[in-house]
Amino acid sequence: MGKGGVAIAAQKKRDESYTVAEPAASGSLKRPKFRPQPPEQADEFGAYPANIMFDRRVIRGNTYAAQILPAAVPEEGKTLKKTAGGTRFKAPNTPEPVEGRRHMDIQTDAYLEELTDTVPESEVTTQTDAFMDRPPTPLFIPMKIGVDVQTQIEAGDLFDFNFEVEPILEVLVGKTLEQGLMEVMEEEELAAMRAHQEHFEQIRNAELVATQRMEAGERRKMEEKERRLAQERERTEREKTVREKVAAQTFARGYLSGLVGNVFDRLYESGFFYDPVQKEVETEFMPWLTDAVVSECSASAVSRRCVNEIIVKAIKDGIISKVEGAARAKKEMDDEAAAKAAEEAAVVATAAAASEKAKNELALKVLTGLEPPLITAEQLEAAKVALTPVPDAAAEPEEGEEPVEPTPPKEPTDEELLMHFLNTGVITDEQVAKALADHSPPAEAA
Repeated sequence: MGKGGVAIAAQKKRDESYTVAEPAASGSLKRPKFRPQPPEQADEFGAYPANIMFDRRVIRGNTYAAQILPAAVPEEGKTLKKTAGGTRFKAPNTPEPVEGRRHMDIQTDAYLEELTDTVPESEVTTQTDAFMDRPPTPLFIPMKIGVDVQTQIEAGDLFDFNFEVEPILEVLVGKTLEQGLMEVMEEEELAAMRAHQEHFEQIRNAELVATQRMEAGERRKMEEKERRLAQERERTEREKTVREKVAAQTFARGYLSGLVGNVFDRLYESGFFYDPVQKEVETEFMPWLTDAVVSECSASAVSRRCVNEIIVKAIKDGIISKVEGAARAKKEMDDEAAAKAAEEAAVVATAAAASEKAKNELALKVLTGLEPPLITAEQLEAAKVALTPVPDAAAEPEEGEEPVEPTPPKEPTDEELLMHFLNTGVITDEQVAKALADHSPPAEAA
């Protein structure tokens, strides 16, 4: 049996051992003292379901929106039946309204209900009786068993105060002396620390005084420096102001020195000061004289212009005839000069070509005739082969025609051979010039 079983058995035994002098009043035991416990095995509709959310007797959703079942169920509600195939017949729908009419939702229940937009609401409160929790099971205390015995101990049998107190006194006295010695040493140490601290404070105060003295000296120096700089800036500003004033005074004196004379000159030039006779001559006599001279000159100018136009026209006609004759004569002379120049150019070109050809032939002969020659016979043959065009293949003659002899290729000239050697780098222009220079004296002598 475990501890729980032993505790329960002991509790029953204690309950049975006590009796009451007066039975309880009638009706006081109807209400249990503790909250009743749920049954161990509750069926689907037991009194204490595990979760009311899965209890089919509990209504879900808003209680105000609960459906109201009519007293008499109409027969149309029984139209849904299940056939053997498993399909269901749906209730017939309402036909469409005729033209000019419309359907309207009405109540067809046995009891009519007032429909409002606002749902009636009310507050209700209730208070349930509080149930006392069952107290914890008391600790099990077994019943006393066995026989009680006792003994007598005389004074001094177990403890002798004088003997037992001696080591305690020794410890107390030793600890007291040791504690006093430690306190004295601590006081001496604190005194030494205070003396050392006072010495350190004196040294630090002396250093602080010296530092403050040095800082004061540096501060005085900086203040003196700032004061001297401020004085120098003020002096510089004063000198600058004096220079500007002197310059302004000099400029004003120079600007105003000839101002009076210039003012009088401009007033005289503008006509503020004038001679009455001179002004009358300028404003009245001179305009009249100018108009008279202009009218007289205009008449003479018109006649002179007519004469000039006649003379100019005659001169232009003579000049035009003379220019046309000179142009014809010049054209004839230019044509003769151009013909002569063309003939001379043709002669010069022919002579130059012949001279160049002879020069090239002579240069080629000289280059091949030198010892050792600059151009060997093999190089000359190779150049001729390279410059000789490949003859075109002769077309095969048709039947009944005579075969055509191929045209022999044209051999390259000496000029082409010389240019080929110059372009390929076999010889250079300096070698050609040197060979001609060496060969030219014998030719001139011959």
